[in-house]
Order: sequence, then C-alpha cells, then structure tokens
Amino acid sequence: MGRQYLVVDDHPLVQRAISETLGELESDCTIRFAGKLSEALVALRDTAPVDLVLFDLTLPDAAGVEGLMALRQRHPDCPVAVISADADAPMILRCLDLGAFGYIPKTLSNDQIHGALRLIASGCVYVPPQALATDQPIRMRAEGLSGKTTDPRSLGLTERQSDVLKLLLRGLPNKLICRHLALAEGTVKVHVSAVLRALGVRNRTQAVIAASRIGLRFPD
Repeated sequence: MGRQYLVVDDHPLVQRAISETLGELESDCTIRFAGKLSEALVALRDTAPVDLVLFDLTLPDAAGVEGLMALRQRHPDCPVAVISADADAPMILRCLDLGAFGYIPKTLSNDQIHGALRLIASGCVYVPPQALATDQPIRMRAEGLSGKTTDPRSLGLTERQSDVLKLLLRGLPNKLICRHLALAEGTVKVHVSAVLRALGVRNRTQAVIAASRIGLRFPD
C-alpha cells in the first residue's frame, strides 16, 4: 500500500494540481482532501495515519500561521509541509519554526512546484531560495555536499543520530522523539546536539534549511 497524503486547501484547482503531481510520483498513493482546518483535524483524528500533510495557510476558518499552529498542537507527530501563496521569507522561517519541514510557495512555476513536491515526496526537505538566502549565520560543515542528494550518514552521524535528525526535521519536540525511539530525554538531547554540530547550525530551524541546502534524503 502506498503512502497516505492529506491536502488541505480550499481551491479545487490547487487540489487537482497537487493530486495529479502526487499521482505521477506515486501511482499507488492515497490522497485525501480537506477544504478547512476543521475538516483536516477531523480527517487526522478519524482516518488512517497520514504520511504527509500539504497545508495551505489561507483557509476559510484559519489564516496565516494560526491554522498551522493548531494542527501542530493537535497532531505534533504528523509531518507537515506548507504550500502557500505567501512567499515572504519571514513567513517561511516562521513556519519552519513551528515545525514545518518544507515550504512551497504557489508563486513558483509549475515545473518548480512539481520539483518541490517530488523532493518532499521522496523524503527530502524543500525550502525555497528566498528563505535559504536570509539565514546568513549558518556555517555548514557539509557545505561541500551542497546540491547533492545526501544520506545523513555521510555527515558522520550514527544510525541513531540519523533517526533523531529525521524526526527533528519533521518538527517533533524532544519528548516525542524520546517516545518514537524509546530513548531517555537526556540521550535525545545529546543526539540533537551532535546533529546540530554535524550540520554546523545552532537550532532546529537552521537544521531544516541546512538539510534543504544539501539535499538531505533519508533512505527507506
């Protein structure tokens, strides 16, 4: 059985475009739709686990980051990528701060949106160029890998540290990482520190940006 997607957007044309792209990438995937935040919350509560939510920031019952915050609070272990008409770097970084592991502006060309969805569906992180250019303090030890699709183990991470990084990029807090990996919170903190050092960054948001820059991909 293929992966389960939930597209949260109230525009039928956008729903159709995303559905067609995902169908081309994964012929056996299942795609569900919600036109409101309330519908998305019901779908996540009452249906099978979702592998990825593609979330619009402008919905009839939620605007801006409020909807994303509500979804993350109710379902913190569900991977979310934002797809939005808002292409401002501060908004993109704010969504990454809230745990989104990808952000696709609707202002991109059709080919660029297709490529971004392909990256996210394949397990990579996607952050648009305007956000990558704003975070000057990042000094990546892995910058020599920029532009390549990279296995996290190539950064010198152990298998367990790679597991922690995968969950960190999904926006999970340390307590949920502990639960998923059956590790003590102190152990997770040590692994998170090691992961940030390996990427040459200081915080989780910078880690998402760094992962996008080097095309980090987690093997199945």
